[in-house]
Amino acid sequence: MKRVLNLAASALLLATTEAGATRPTKGRPLRTGQKSSYGASGDATAGLSRMYEDIGNGVIKDRRTGLFWEKKSDNGTIHDKDDTYTWTSRTEIANGTVFTVFLAALNKPPCFAGYCDWRLPTSFELFTLVSLAAVDPTLPPQFYAGCTNGCTSLGNPPLTKGCSCGSSGKLWSSSTNYLIPDRASTVDFYLGDVGSTIKTESHHVR
Repeated sequence: MKRVLNLAASALLLATTEAGATRPTKGRPLRTGQKSSYGASGDATAGLSRMYEDIGNGVIKDRRTGLFWEKKSDNGTIHDKDDTYTWTSRTEIANGTVFTVFLAALNKPPCFAGYCDWRLPTSFELFTLVSLAAVDPTLPPQFYAGCTNGCTSLGNPPLTKGCSCGSSGKLWSSSTNYLIPDRASTVDFYLGDVGSTIKTESHHVR
């Protein structure tokens, strides 16, 4: 099965199921992370619990969705949480630096974490990283832990899994606006909102 990656510049991969591994539970949405209910009884805990695992090579696996996500560093490398990229240069086509610089670097052999098919996530995939129990950034703890100046997300397995950093700004998705194709969906990880953004702007990726 083809693997995949995320933008905002966060990268993500669609994983094949390893032999003997438990398949993700399907048919129900994930929990939002919200702790307090402001509506119907049980709405804050509806859905499946999150199941993220740091597998020690700069990647976090979502065992619910089967997606592999790039971890972010704070050390000036291609994985730095502060880097921003454009979706396009002057047209609606995917020719901006998120594709020509960021993804090109991750997919250059021997490739990041040994996978050469990293891509931007769709808006739906990217929003699965939002935790409504957090703010600035709205990320689950596995994606924002031990982030200090100069730290690396790669670590030194099995001794340490490194830091995990995240940006609270907008992250690009691969999803283009249906009516206005010079815009693509972004997820704002300050409050956890989804928006439509002009593709020539510079924003974060995963």
